[in-house]
Amino acid sequence: MRIIKKIIKMICCIIFSALVIFLIIGYITTRGDFKNPPEHFTHIGKREYTDVTAMMVDATYDSLNLSGSGIKIGVLDAGFGGLRQRSWTKNLKIAAYANFVSGDTLGFFSEKSRKSSDHGAYSCACIGGSLSQDSIKGLAWNATYYLAEIDEMGAESRMEEVRMMSAIRWLLANEVDIITSSCGYTIFDDYDGYSVQMLDGHSSRISCFVDSVLQSNPNLIFIQSMGNKGNKSWRYENFPADVREVISVGAVERDGTTRAGYSGIGWEKTDYIKPDVCAYVQPPRRGTSFSAPAIAGLCAALLEHQRMSRKELIDILNSSGLNCDAPNNEIGYGVPQTSRMSLHLSKEK
Repeated sequence: MRIIKKIIKMICCIIFSALVIFLIIGYITTRGDFKNPPEHFTHIGKREYTDVTAMMVDATYDSLNLSGSGIKIGVLDAGFGGLRQRSWTKNLKIAAYANFVSGDTLGFFSEKSRKSSDHGAYSCACIGGSLSQDSIKGLAWNATYYLAEIDEMGAESRMEEVRMMSAIRWLLANEVDIITSSCGYTIFDDYDGYSVQMLDGHSSRISCFVDSVLQSNPNLIFIQSMGNKGNKSWRYENFPADVREVISVGAVERDGTTRAGYSGIGWEKTDYIKPDVCAYVQPPRRGTSFSAPAIAGLCAALLEHQRMSRKELIDILNSSGLNCDAPNNEIGYGVPQTSRMSLHLSKEK
């Protein structure tokens, strides 16, 4: 009888242990599947939002049920490995993919894609990641995505500028509404002709190109990460974040008003403010590569609510920022607040 009791006890322990392990694995794969700790959520209105998006949205925004529907977003980044397998991003609508490093247009859709860099996949999670329509990481989970892989990880040759220009042309041909870039340039491995004195919005090759594209497309939204040289000798934004009509995005700490040390600052000798706005980046991921996509998600939602010109959208973002009363070259106009967009975010479209 004692032996039977021991066996039953042992079986119960095994079942309990297996259940605990199963629950832990399930939680990690749904909320921490980019090698991060689980996200912290805040309930706002009917949904729960991660700390990054919760810092921007309010209950009125939530009640509008915006999700980027009908908006086409082009993503310039490194690899998109695992995007179709990750819980946050597996349901995103991917319309097209092009690899401007290898020339491949099908690799993303093959099984091997999960083994490539996941930098771009995490950027997409920041734009429109969701576990459901009620559990939100990025604000544009119903947008349509066009993925352009332009960055050769581990190298920084000037050819990357050429790849970015080619990718932008490809995205324009696909008539995207928004381009968001987490790739920017300062000093190349094979070229040292750029200096901070050229951060005027048109002196570098890529900035000149992006500026000309924007002048020809007044409704195109171009979002660019500021770069992570804020605590390095370069200190300032990258190219093409210096372009006047680019929405350049820095990063702030958890308090929402302190520049993250790595976030590039704006070159002081221009007559316009850079960065334009900022967003929080959830540790241990760091970098403006992930604050810019968060703003891209917000822009997609705003365009879904009401189509507008680039100038109108920039004005709304800037005037709603936490630092809008005293913009500076550290955090620009600050983190956008939908609560300050009440004149624009009424339920009447």
